[in-house]
Amino acid sequence: MLIAQISDTHIMPKGEMLYGRLDSSINLTLAVRQIFQLDTRPDCLLLTGDLTDRGQPAAYDHLLEILAPLSMPIYAIPGNHDRRETMRAAFSGCAWMPQTAGEPIRYSFDAGRLRICALDTLVEGQDHGALAADQLAWLDGQLAAARDRPVIVMLHHPPVKSGIPSMDAMRLRSPDALGEVIERYGNIERVICGHLHRTMHVRWRGTTVSVSPSTVDQIFLAFQRHTPPAAIAEPIGFQLHYWDDDDRLITHVAAVGEFDGPFPYD
Repeated sequence: MLIAQISDTHIMPKGEMLYGRLDSSINLTLAVRQIFQLDTRPDCLLLTGDLTDRGQPAAYDHLLEILAPLSMPIYAIPGNHDRRETMRAAFSGCAWMPQTAGEPIRYSFDAGRLRICALDTLVEGQDHGALAADQLAWLDGQLAAARDRPVIVMLHHPPVKSGIPSMDAMRLRSPDALGEVIERYGNIERVICGHLHRTMHVRWRGTTVSVSPSTVDQIFLAFQRHTPPAAIAEPIGFQLHYWDDDDRLITHVAAVGEFDGPFPYD
């Protein structure tokens, strides 16, 4: 079982540039091309939020057009740059998409041996994330029903600090409430997130929080409190989560780009 995770694509309507200077659609197109070049085709693709930059219907149309060549199932959750009801309409043809307007986009599904629980941390108009009591109760029920299976929980906002003050100010609020649910179960292999625009892994509440890089740009790594947030043109990428024959989840970061090699070792 191989699962691809792409995050923070920030797609704009066709012909528009992100921040007036970046073509986020080209970067996502390159990531899709990189997936086709893998020697093993992923069984599914997870999109962990900020699919678009401003949530316009035309941006979601553009996103789906770029992803259309991929034959595997695609699952998505919103980020703080998305608009919940516009996203719901764009993915209305997907069986996993909840159709009740105004409710969070939360759902679960099976990927081989793995059970995947998707949560919606979007607070409309805000950069930070939150999970209401009903979402936590839903997750608790899902995890209780999957006690005998390995589980991945996916959400946009990391529930942990990164050490980057500008990003930590907009992480998931009240993460201990989520942590108390997570800690009750010993079968959660990963909590996978986006939002940070950097790769990060940290042990938390008996599991590992794994954050995927962005396909647009990366956040400048600065630990000083008064450093303003800034982007840096480090390599873009995505994550691959591989479930092996020994019942282990192994996570790799795949850099997107043209690189020399592979060169056989003599």
